[in-house]
Amino acid sequence: MEETIQEQSGENIIPPLLDRTWKRILFGLFIVAAPIFNFSLIELLKPEWQDGRFTSYLYLFLLPEASWGFFPLLVYAVLSYLLLLWDSEQFADSIIIRLGIYGGTLLALQYSILSFITTFSPSPVVLAVLLAYSAPLSLPKLYSWLRPQLDKLFKRYRLAMIIIIMIIIALLLWGFFFVLAIFGIASPFWSFLIALQASRWLLKHYETKFSFAQGLGIFTWFSAYVFTLRFNILKMFELYAALPTEPPNCYIATAAANGHPNFVGSLEVKLANGKSMRVNRQLQRLKALEIALMGVSTPSHRMMRRIYDVLGKWLAKRIQKPLLADMAYLILVPIELLSFFVLKWIIPEIQTLSERLYRS
Repeated sequence: MEETIQEQSGENIIPPLLDRTWKRILFGLFIVAAPIFNFSLIELLKPEWQDGRFTSYLYLFLLPEASWGFFPLLVYAVLSYLLLLWDSEQFADSIIIRLGIYGGTLLALQYSILSFITTFSPSPVVLAVLLAYSAPLSLPKLYSWLRPQLDKLFKRYRLAMIIIIMIIIALLLWGFFFVLAIFGIASPFWSFLIALQASRWLLKHYETKFSFAQGLGIFTWFSAYVFTLRFNILKMFELYAALPTEPPNCYIATAAANGHPNFVGSLEVKLANGKSMRVNRQLQRLKALEIALMGVSTPSHRMMRRIYDVLGKWLAKRIQKPLLADMAYLILVPIELLSFFVLKWIIPEIQTLSERLYRS
């Protein structure tokens, strides 16, 4: 009866953006945490040298050092969304808030596409990324399909239970850090879906006519975006030019790879810069260990790298004969095996990933 009276009076009933308080809290926390999480992950994946790969340029483009100009636009978008969650009736009428959310949707789409391209390669990692990207779209359908079977098991929060179970299974199969990295890569796309939902809601209920203020706001936002994009691209090339032209060396392991090929298992490979060097599995695994250490603790890695750059070079210069290289190889075997088993437990795909190192 009440709905009939409201319809007869011509009052426009606008449904809430989110119908539960816990949803508003969850979405708000995610929108705040997702950019921080993604930028922190990209910081760990930046290239170490000028390897000439397109993805290396993208990593540098996404780095906070290059994209800090986008931070004001990101903060503007996040604050707009939080205010909309806080009181949609009050803040949805503001063109400033709506413009911030529309802009945030475009930024999230940009970072979603670039983050996916950086991980795209013929490997199982891409399948995991695709699964993480599609999770918000596929899980509700999976829930609808499983609901009859789950009615007897779970009376409340059925979808949440499915998500928790899938995360636990993923952690057991792939390891904590790998799952964390995949979610970090997928976080911009999840943010895009959240922002897209809000944008569609605003466009449907609040964009009834196009005004001069709206046009001026759109022009101002896109002007700031184009200026920031130009700065970001220039900074990307500047950061790339500052990288060393040669890969940071594992001096002793590199010298050990120059032992008798049949004994140390080395092959001659051509690097992306056209130069050749001898590479074996031990060198690849120890390099993977260094990269993992850099990801876990960058300050510790830098300190150890400075020490190794001095001692490692000094020792490597004295390992010139194949017999000495064979001895160095044997000395490094315990370190290689121990580090490999530890990394294998944390990152099951470490063997596949390490085999790509020093490959053109």
